[in-house]
Amino acid sequence: LSAASRSNSRSAMAAAAASLLKSLREAALKKPSPDVATASKVLGQLKVAIMSFSSLPGMTPAAEANKDELLLIRETYELACLVMVEQKDIPGFERHMSLAKTCYSDYGSVLPQSEYQYQLQGLNLLCLLAQSKIAEFHTELELIPVDLWENPCIKFPIKLEQYLMEGSYPKVLTSVDQVPAPSFHYFVSMLSGTVRDSIAESSEAAYESLPLDEALRMLKISTVEELEDYASMRERGWDVDRAGKMVRFREEHKVDLEVPSQRLIVETLSYAKELERIV
Repeated sequence: LSAASRSNSRSAMAAAAASLLKSLREAALKKPSPDVATASKVLGQLKVAIMSFSSLPGMTPAAEANKDELLLIRETYELACLVMVEQKDIPGFERHMSLAKTCYSDYGSVLPQSEYQYQLQGLNLLCLLAQSKIAEFHTELELIPVDLWENPCIKFPIKLEQYLMEGSYPKVLTSVDQVPAPSFHYFVSMLSGTVRDSIAESSEAAYESLPLDEALRMLKISTVEELEDYASMRERGWDVDRAGKMVRFREEHKVDLEVPSQRLIVETLSYAKELERIV
């Protein structure tokens, strides 16, 4: 092929990719809810199209990269992250987030700021928090400049992590109404489920039963029906007594721990005598 033919071919492929990106954007950001089926189909086609680009992230130095191609590739990865969240596909989200991060870190000097970047960085932090990956959470947070921590999308997962460290579980459960973007709902729901299970396990260990209203309040559950569904889904074996307005926990949840006080006293005195002898 001549140089002109190759140029025309590249232009046609770029135009086709741009058209696919427009379709992906419309499907992924559709109101009131994304068109996930269409977005997934277009995303697959778009991934094939960008493989013909000359400026693939990680393979082309920033100074030599085609800016238009990089912008299209970056937005493809970003929209893919949002689609993966809608599909509740955590590995898919993590995979595309890794690709988007490459665009942010390696090509930030040649690309303008992305309108999705802070939202996705916040989602990534929340994804780690929802999976109890606290060390990874702090590693990712350290990669974000401190002056950006006040951005609502970044501040939200930071605040949730602080609540968890403080043991302020009720604040975590009420945070579902304070999300900075609709895309945060899935990971907040995951985190709330984990926290609710922790509260339930603590209640089982501490009490034989609880007043029904108190159980609803502690677990931040609105109705008795929802409480019964939760107990059944988690196979907790609770007896929800509507008439008596009580929740009774299974006896096997409680563990009686015998503290061998006499033996501990003898051993402690023995250690003290040995220490005195050494000194």
